[in-house]
Amino acid sequence: MNGRAIFVSLFLLCGAAQAYSATKDDSVLIGPWKIEASFTKEQKFDRCMMSRMVDNGVEASFARDSAGTSLTMTSERWKLDSGKAYPVAFVAGKTSWKTDVTATADTVRVALTDERFNKALRNANRLEVRGAGSTITIPLDKSAAALERLDRCYQNNRNAGETNPFEAPKP
Repeated sequence: MNGRAIFVSLFLLCGAAQAYSATKDDSVLIGPWKIEASFTKEQKFDRCMMSRMVDNGVEASFARDSAGTSLTMTSERWKLDSGKAYPVAFVAGKTSWKTDVTATADTVRVALTDERFNKALRNANRLEVRGAGSTITIPLDKSAAALERLDRCYQNNRNAGETNPFEAPKP
């Protein structure tokens, strides 16, 4: 192997390692949204998250991982039945989507699987989460840019731990 090939190999490997370490401990703020990468105990990339607190004491978090994008909402005031699925209507702009959210004691989570709704979510000013007992409003100021950054965080980190630049990335 000649010196030039060694240099190129080292450059590619160092670039991947630098991308990994640069995002591992950093978070980015876009408006009220905090975006960060999450890693396992073994320091392997897990997912990217963006979160914010809402006026009514609810923390809203969007996560992007290999399964897609999900929404999690948490409130210390909630007393939910763990394991129960609650029917909910989500409204972003003029687009609505009905599905069930799964619960723990103070958290609900839903995979965002409706493409039409996901597109509307990027362009809406607020998200309404309509449950049987009340409606939770999540302001979406700066969310289009934040969701774009969330996707970029996932794309940049999902292969950052790769050590062989000569093999195709794993899906």
